[in-house]
Amino acid sequence: MVSWSEQYRSAVVRSKQTIIGFPEHQSFADYDLHGRNQWKRDNLGTTSFIHEGRMYVPLAYTARKLGMQVSYDAHTRTTSIHHAGITVAPQSASQLSSRQSLSADDLYWLNQITEAEAGDESYNGKLAVAASILNRVESPDWPNSIKETIFHVTTFNGISYYQYSPVLDKRIYHVTPNKETIKAVQAALRGEDSSKGAVVFFNPDKTDNQWVRSREVTVTIGNHVFAR
Repeated sequence: MVSWSEQYRSAVVRSKQTIIGFPEHQSFADYDLHGRNQWKRDNLGTTSFIHEGRMYVPLAYTARKLGMQVSYDAHTRTTSIHHAGITVAPQSASQLSSRQSLSADDLYWLNQITEAEAGDESYNGKLAVAASILNRVESPDWPNSIKETIFHVTTFNGISYYQYSPVLDKRIYHVTPNKETIKAVQAALRGEDSSKGAVVFFNPDKTDNQWVRSREVTVTIGNHVFAR
């Protein structure tokens, strides 16, 4: 059984012998075995978070804690959960969308950078910025997490190059995403992409970077040129 504790802001998973609590925006779980009210804590490798009204918790950890068996087939890239001889939840890793399983921290920074880069742009401009960042995360050429991609810095000939100017000038820390920005980010997470597959964008009036200008342009929206 799964329920919600408003008092502790936690998702609560119960079986006959185990209770597990997953606090919102925390990377740990509290659990009690056999109804003894002797709570213990496990540190998790990920953060439980709410996205579009749903609470996301680590599935494999939960299954094991409830006494189920979890196996992974590297050949088929399939994770399976077994209980009493029955496969409960087979799931192909290739079918899992990283956009739907991001951490609360990643979601926060994606909202921040989208507002900082495109707060004055149209809805499609905001959507394109968010989508291009997600496209970059999914590319093998850049870090594979949203936060690492946003704060990625490269050094060439002793000079540090920031990927996004609001990180360099600290604007990312001081903006407050408006409703339209949040809506655009959510749309990008669902797979909408007005950038047409771009992985970079730039304002041609503000940059003379020849590398970014050499990329294949996909679309221009407002003050930004988007490119692959």
